[in-house]
Amino acid sequence: MLRGSGQQARLGSSQRCAARSNVTCIRPFTSLKAHAHHVKAEPNSAASLEAKASAVDSVDAPASHAGARPGRRELLLFGLASLAASSSGLDLTAWAAEGITTVFVAGSTGNTGRRVVQQLRQAGFKVRAGARSPAKALSLGFGADAGIEVVEADVTKGLDELVAAIGGAQAVVCATGAVGFGSNGAGAVDEKGTIKLVDAATRAGGVTKFVLVSSLLTNASAVGQANNPNYRFLNLFGGVLDAKLRAEKYLRASGINYTIIRPGGLSNEPEAAVGNLILAREDSLFGLESDPGREISRDTVAAVAVQALLQPAASKDKLVEVVASPSAPRLSPDTWFANV
Repeated sequence: MLRGSGQQARLGSSQRCAARSNVTCIRPFTSLKAHAHHVKAEPNSAASLEAKASAVDSVDAPASHAGARPGRRELLLFGLASLAASSSGLDLTAWAAEGITTVFVAGSTGNTGRRVVQQLRQAGFKVRAGARSPAKALSLGFGADAGIEVVEADVTKGLDELVAAIGGAQAVVCATGAVGFGSNGAGAVDEKGTIKLVDAATRAGGVTKFVLVSSLLTNASAVGQANNPNYRFLNLFGGVLDAKLRAEKYLRASGINYTIIRPGGLSNEPEAAVGNLILAREDSLFGLESDPGREISRDTVAAVAVQALLQPAASKDKLVEVVASPSAPRLSPDTWFANV
């Protein structure tokens, strides 16, 4: 259930635990490699990017160059995206009012981050794709899209480098997560790295929205779930859930318009195979048998992140927990943040 970010995926890939009484551990994400050869997709689609990365299962974070105003091509793309959005229920009015045209994505080459990048482009945003390895980002096809600027960055490095990576972006999506221990562990990435990214967003000057992909159960110990086996097991990885919680609290106190997304078990399968989105208020989902759902497609998590940008007022300063279920009703995107 831990993996709302590219790097979280690596951490969760080794998770295995059996159900205990009425508590079931959230199924770890299925290896990207296991699904890549089944994928048939259009070039540069999320599925296609996943297939291109079938041999790579690590994660990244952000880096340099100031963003520019959208050119004629980007405006055309925005117009086409607007037409598509109008038929699918997306509300681009709030985006235009908020002035968000360019989004910086930290962890852009991770399993969730790459989907965020793809869906941002589909919605008409320009993207600054932050990656510790620009070569990996290019291998995913990012360089073939003029609306994506690949920038080298690492949330464990200097603050100035992150400020430069954000450049002229008006929004930040953080989809990073620990891939190991020590310098790549939870303390360095999920806590200090995210906090540093929040500071960089503040210093950059033009950022009006910050979306953080976190995890269910970060606040478990404070709401009577300290003995939840999901929480206890996941937190063995360097106290990752506690680290994420401290980063969440820092963002909430920063003064930036934020949306925090806590997903359940992350699946590489498409939404149709996992189920429809269920959004709940913070500290209401715990990976239990009694929960309405325990897993969620990474595609759906990315969609929630993009909608937070398309609906900056409705999603302002909100923390949502997200899972999916085949039996859940399909919700219109413009209602996602209305009741949480």
